[in-house]
Amino acid sequence: METLIKFLEWWLTKFPDAVDARLDKMSLRGYGLEAPLVTLVWLVFFFWLFAHPAAASTTGAILAVTLPFVLPFRLWDMYSEARLEYWKVRKFSETKFALLEIKLPEDLTQTPYAMELVLRSMYQTGGATTPYHAYYGDVNAQFSLEIVSDGGRIHFYIWCRDKLKALVESQIYAHYPTVQVVEVPDYTLKMPFDAAALILWGVEFSLQKPDPWPIITYKELGLDKPGIDEENKHDPIASVLEFLGTAKQGEHIWVQMNIRAHDKGMSCAGKAPIDPKTGKPVGIEEWAKIEVQAIADKFKPTAENDFSSYMRMTAGDRKNQEMIQEKLNKQLFEVGIRTVYIAKKEDADRGKTPFGAGLPSIYRSFEHGSAGRGLNGLAPVFWNGPFNFPWHDFMNLRRHMLMERYYDAYVTRQFFQPPHKHPHIVLNTEELASLYHFPGKVVATPTLQRMPSKRAEAPSNLPV
Repeated sequence: METLIKFLEWWLTKFPDAVDARLDKMSLRGYGLEAPLVTLVWLVFFFWLFAHPAAASTTGAILAVTLPFVLPFRLWDMYSEARLEYWKVRKFSETKFALLEIKLPEDLTQTPYAMELVLRSMYQTGGATTPYHAYYGDVNAQFSLEIVSDGGRIHFYIWCRDKLKALVESQIYAHYPTVQVVEVPDYTLKMPFDAAALILWGVEFSLQKPDPWPIITYKELGLDKPGIDEENKHDPIASVLEFLGTAKQGEHIWVQMNIRAHDKGMSCAGKAPIDPKTGKPVGIEEWAKIEVQAIADKFKPTAENDFSSYMRMTAGDRKNQEMIQEKLNKQLFEVGIRTVYIAKKEDADRGKTPFGAGLPSIYRSFEHGSAGRGLNGLAPVFWNGPFNFPWHDFMNLRRHMLMERYYDAYVTRQFFQPPHKHPHIVLNTEELASLYHFPGKVVATPTLQRMPSKRAEAPSNLPV
């Protein structure tokens, strides 16, 4: 019995890992040959069964005995998953949303901490408050923080549920009293999708290291200190805005950060470790403990009662442990970052499309070190290519299909539910405020749209 259990464990866990490693080593995935190889293996297997009636009879008998016990459970899982996805899509489509544009004054003086306070009000966890609401697809409220370049003219937007519009407006005015917030039509509708006439390309972003590791924030750069002169500030968001400002007439660059509250106990996505008890990815708190312990394990004593190894832990390793633990001290959001470059073919600039390194590099200023050295940073994820060989994409069919799906995902702001459910990351309010805030004069991008005057209330002593 023990031998059978070990065989099943090897077959279900180690064998697939070994196959994945072998496929990567043979570069089959890189050349797009993984699917043809798997199909060929199955065809050979079926032909072998056809040529060996005795083996086919034995296989049929095994299936006839096992399927009645396995198939009902599998069908129930498929039904439960499909039903939940249906209700989530239905609830999302029935919800009314609003798009707010934030118009900035010329002399904005608030630090990114003001945006962190605004983001705290968006930490809404009242979606699925009971099992009944979760059963019918209710989820936490979703917001989208957006920076848009329309021919080089930069705009800031926040997309939210219509019933939360007043909350967002009031919190922005509370911490940015000189800005102006107006509800506007959706800018994406100005560029309807047409694969024959448009160049559309984009990337999403994940983290270079596991989610508990923080990215660089405004506090590390000293931007939380209000007394610093504008010329002495170094705001990493300036790199993003300067790139967006390079768009020419007819070019459009869209950046959105879809966010929703991450409750304690919720599973993470992406490369989170699997909890052996539940079979699901662990939560962010447990994941952080694993990462902190992994740093300590590098200095694990080699002999009993030998604690000299811990004395060799560097100050950098101790700081990394502290930074991971500090990340959990603030509200956490599930975040999906998506960027789009879209233009008519005659207006497109190849330097910002797949032939250049524009969009994938816009968040390099938020890295602690290249390729994950230091703490963490954002890494691009390519969803619509590249197709390097002719058999990857016959007559551009896959490219056009992926372009349309990517466009639809951006326009609908879907990241956490089907049909555009993608792996998200977890950031806290300090990290989010570093990636999205309203810049002061330190950002001198000439195409950043600013109001020539302040917003202010009328004097109270005016005659009626």
